[in-house]
Amino acid sequence: MSRQFTWWRRFHGVVKLPKKYLFKGASELQQRIEFGEYEFNHLGREVYLEDKIYEAKVEAIKKESPWLEGETLIEAVDYDRKQYNKRKAVMMKKHLEAEQKLLLKLAEDLANEFDMTKERVSDIMEIFDGTTRELYFKCKSIALGKKFDPEKMQRFINEQPRHILKPKERKYIKLWTGLIKEHNWRRFLNWEQLKQ
Repeated sequence: MSRQFTWWRRFHGVVKLPKKYLFKGASELQQRIEFGEYEFNHLGREVYLEDKIYEAKVEAIKKESPWLEGETLIEAVDYDRKQYNKRKAVMMKKHLEAEQKLLLKLAEDLANEFDMTKERVSDIMEIFDGTTRELYFKCKSIALGKKFDPEKMQRFINEQPRHILKPKERKYIKLWTGLIKEHNWRRFLNWEQLKQ
């Protein structure tokens, strides 16, 4: 997708698993769930980075020009504030749209996979407290009438890495790593970030 339409993204987006990498004879939906195509939209967490970046820019302006106060400081950070607000608004809009589409698609795909009604799957999703993979096996257990333990079931595909900053945005790696530690999002830390 053109940078013109994704100027607000600092991270690489979620990729779809190409059909050529799917195992034949295994459930395509299960493999796509394991790959992470149906996991929650991560823009909701990435928006926290925007807060940190804006705070850092304001602090840098204050440090560079300690004499700026009140109205003059507001004018000095005006451009950054407008960019921050615009980027954050677009990110949250895209996040909410993507999250809604993802939940509807997941319910529809689970319903098709297990010959259940979409409403039945939605009801299960409302009360279920677990991972998307565990939800898949919960629906499978209900549909087939026998218990499937997700821990004992073979995993076909490793989950794709998330929250990888684009090369141009890697200057914010310390801010992002600090956010992960602050909010205890350890699973979003990849080894590349730990090395830096």
